[in-house]
Amino acid sequence: MLRNAIYIGRIAHRDASYAGQHPGIVAQDLWDRAQALLTANRQGGSRTAGSAEPCLLSGLLFDDRGNLMSPSHARKANGRRYRYYVSQAVLQGRHEGAGSIRRISAEAIETLIERTLCKSLPKAKQAEWVRFSTEQKRERIKRLVERITIRADDIEIGLTEAGRELVVDAASSMHIATAMKAGVGGRQMVPRDGASARVDRSLVKAIAWARNLRQRLERDGKSLDELAREDGCSRPYVSSMIRLAYLAPGITQSILQGTQPAKLTLADLLQRDIPDGWSEQRIAFGFL
Repeated sequence: MLRNAIYIGRIAHRDASYAGQHPGIVAQDLWDRAQALLTANRQGGSRTAGSAEPCLLSGLLFDDRGNLMSPSHARKANGRRYRYYVSQAVLQGRHEGAGSIRRISAEAIETLIERTLCKSLPKAKQAEWVRFSTEQKRERIKRLVERITIRADDIEIGLTEAGRELVVDAASSMHIATAMKAGVGGRQMVPRDGASARVDRSLVKAIAWARNLRQRLERDGKSLDELAREDGCSRPYVSSMIRLAYLAPGITQSILQGTQPAKLTLADLLQRDIPDGWSEQRIAFGFL
């Protein structure tokens, strides 16, 4: 179990609009804000606010009309920075020359590509992968991947010679069948497989409540006992539920989109420890 001190010590985003929201209701405004926070909150807190963020797929990603998709970002009114990959045709004002996918969330596509590559490696290499830094992952992806092409219904990962030798049962390229679906912050590209069957509403509601609890704990300085009294439940239950607010952004995004592993349920999460490290969480909960 995570210690209560961890919750208090991790002072993060403070947003007054969470005040007064009922913990049992998932309002659209809550999801919009929660998703924005999680997308912006990438691992590596030692980075300064103005420093460049890692771009795992820089130079490798292309749309289906051959345009390079370059790292870009938008800074919202709240001052937070959101990363994307954008077709060079769009950046150069040649909108008619852009492919079927003109812009995509960097968090979404990097998570999908990294997960696919890691699961295709030998078991020993999979265990090694999660211990790599972002820069080490980027170097290895460039060693394995020659080119990634994004289409509306498919992502093609072209492998280098080294990639074909290392990836299990690999041909010259790998394909990920995808689908576009409505999501928080616009349309999202998700893998079209058994993991994308449906959104687990009970798990989504639990995460909404957990984030609400975390905001009240950190912003208002309330104790777990006070939160329990306010919400009409026991302190141990609040202590257990609030851990869900510290899931890795990619995991939370998958849950919101309904693409998490089928075995990852609310009951499963409440019965298990949640590791501090985001990479360790991804291993523990079946994402890698």
